[in-house]
Amino acid sequence: LWRLAAVCLIASGCLHIRPAAAADAVTEVPRGVQLPIQVRVSVRVININRILETTGEVGASVEFIQRWTDPAQRFSRLTQGTEHLDFVGAEAEARLARMWQPGMVIENLIGAARGQTVALSVAEDGRITLIRRLDGDFRVRINMSGFPFDVQHLPLRFIVPRYPANQVVVTTTEADRAESSIEPTLSLANWRSKSIGFEQDSFSGWSAQPFNRLSAVITVERNSTRYLLRVFVPFTALMSISILLLWAPTTLVNMGARPTLTFSSLLALSAMAFTFEASFPGSISMNSPIAAMISMGYLYLPMVLAIDLYLGNENSRLKKTHPLLLQEIRRNVRVTVPLLFVGICLASLISSADGG
Repeated sequence: LWRLAAVCLIASGCLHIRPAAAADAVTEVPRGVQLPIQVRVSVRVININRILETTGEVGASVEFIQRWTDPAQRFSRLTQGTEHLDFVGAEAEARLARMWQPGMVIENLIGAARGQTVALSVAEDGRITLIRRLDGDFRVRINMSGFPFDVQHLPLRFIVPRYPANQVVVTTTEADRAESSIEPTLSLANWRSKSIGFEQDSFSGWSAQPFNRLSAVITVERNSTRYLLRVFVPFTALMSISILLLWAPTTLVNMGARPTLTFSSLLALSAMAFTFEASFPGSISMNSPIAAMISMGYLYLPMVLAIDLYLGNENSRLKKTHPLLLQEIRRNVRVTVPLLFVGICLASLISSADGG
């Protein structure tokens, strides 16, 4: 008797499990289509409202369109009276819950989107068009090596985490790339939009199977003209102290005041570095040519002071043995040392601009 009761209990449990399995049937890929199913993607970048260089975050409004074919969604236009069925908002989400969808997500989206809208269109021949527009923050890698002449490439990585590459492939065609775009005018005052491109690769999922990934790479360029006056003019004015040390006679600036003037300039250079980092995050803390120039300035000013003190020392052996040679050295140092520093700074800026 107890065995019969156990069998009935197991059978009852199986009956309770069947509706759940039927409810999850929409996760199965559509039948009657050739695998892998191709999900075409096009992307429109509506706006970029912030770029945080130090944390590697980008706030943007993005619209991405998915297209695939599902024979199970075919219908007769004579019966429906239309060639396609359109759904928006809650209606679209309800229809998606009753049909198969790839479940595409943006891999580098930080948390949940701040806002999201959805629209769905089902054509009579089973062609599906799903449009999602969301506003959120995305994790990216910022390269500051070219600041302020840098060009940043910001990827949005689209993946289908539920299905391996042998079942679903995320791809883009020439028509999808032509449809993809980025708004020419952004909310960011210091950035200009350039282009949007696509890169495709794969990664290993939970089951050690290859999964497909499509990255929409947004290219933006920093408006360097907005940084020239605020960055390079103060730095040039501060480095001009070296000209005063090398050219000013002792009657204008005595030898005792020159070390004080140099140390004050070094403190001002440190304050300027903190100001740059506060005004332009990442310009000093990350690998940028501005940071390299300020670091060279910490060495350049004491070096100029040492040269000036040595050449201005009336009791030096060189002064006593070769006074004319000392004068010639001073005339050359006055020109070559500042030009050498300017040349190194320009080379750093040009190499960074070419790299960006």
